[in-house]
Amino acid sequence: MSNYDKLIKNFSELHGKYPKRFLILSFIITIILGAGISLIKIEQGDDMSQLPNDIEEIQVFMKMEDKFERYNSIIVVINSENVFSPDVLKEAYLLNQELINVYGIEDSSFDLGLEDIYLTKEELKNRIEVSDSLGYMLIRLSVRKGVDDIAVYDDVKSIISKTTLNVQPGGDIAMNRELTDIILPEMSKISTFGMVGVLLCVILTFRSIRYGIMPLICVGVGIVWMMGISGFAGISLSSELVGVISMMAGIGIDFAIQTINRYNLERTPIIVEKIIKTLEGVVEPIVVSSIVAGFGFIAMLAGSLSILDTMGKMLFIGVFSCMGVTLIFLPSFLVIQEKVFQDTKNLIKRKMEVYYEKIGRAHV
Repeated sequence: MSNYDKLIKNFSELHGKYPKRFLILSFIITIILGAGISLIKIEQGDDMSQLPNDIEEIQVFMKMEDKFERYNSIIVVINSENVFSPDVLKEAYLLNQELINVYGIEDSSFDLGLEDIYLTKEELKNRIEVSDSLGYMLIRLSVRKGVDDIAVYDDVKSIISKTTLNVQPGGDIAMNRELTDIILPEMSKISTFGMVGVLLCVILTFRSIRYGIMPLICVGVGIVWMMGISGFAGISLSSELVGVISMMAGIGIDFAIQTINRYNLERTPIIVEKIIKTLEGVVEPIVVSSIVAGFGFIAMLAGSLSILDTMGKMLFIGVFSCMGVTLIFLPSFLVIQEKVFQDTKNLIKRKMEVYYEKIGRAHV
């Protein structure tokens, strides 16, 4: 027997002898890494931020963006039949005064004071932005770089919701915020339906609710580990990377199903021997698969797109997180749940025997 085989055998025997310790270790790791999830930063960047900045066309575009502040502004659109009405201009002035006091707002395109609301139309056209139909007025708010533009937008939206004017927010910051509010609930809905579908398939495969739920538990723990490590590593998450979680769920559930299936194929009635033989059969393929997949994902770091760089790091962390959950948490969980199930089954059997014995005595 090689040293490698001895290592696998010793690891398997430790799981058989000390399942509770491994389960406690898994809980401790999960709690610690769970704290790291709060450290993950959610990026609300535009598509241009995902492109390499060493391309000349991208550099020119970024300079234009800095000059005209296209992606660093919030647009407030005021709709009125007569935007030149002194009453409308007064309300717009008061609204603008509140908006420029929002933390993160650097400047406003509204260049009128109360003394200017009675200027002529031609004079006003040179001072404020209006549409050709004269039914819309734009207030362009410049957002200071380095601040949380989504938080600034939420403050702006809160203020304009209280005005008597017919006002709508716009711009790329507003669009990113609204899209996020739409996408995240949709992703949650899709994930829920996906998990239910996976659960039904696994239950039908194993013909057991007990074994059907276990892979999903492993997936949940694996995602916590992946997100926690990513948080401690300072990796930022964007809406484009939500699919990474689904990919990790697929890898994690594959490892779990492989292990549980091997466990069910072992016919020995002794639980300790059963888990030892299971691990001796699955440790090597799971480790090798993780190493191959992990280095395949880490190769994405060679790309020039930042989204691929981040995705590669998260997938690399995720595949080894799933491996860790499968080899540390799942075996101990299998042993303990099997013991609990058998003890409960034997207890019910003994109670039923006592019950029928009492009935038999009563009829004698």
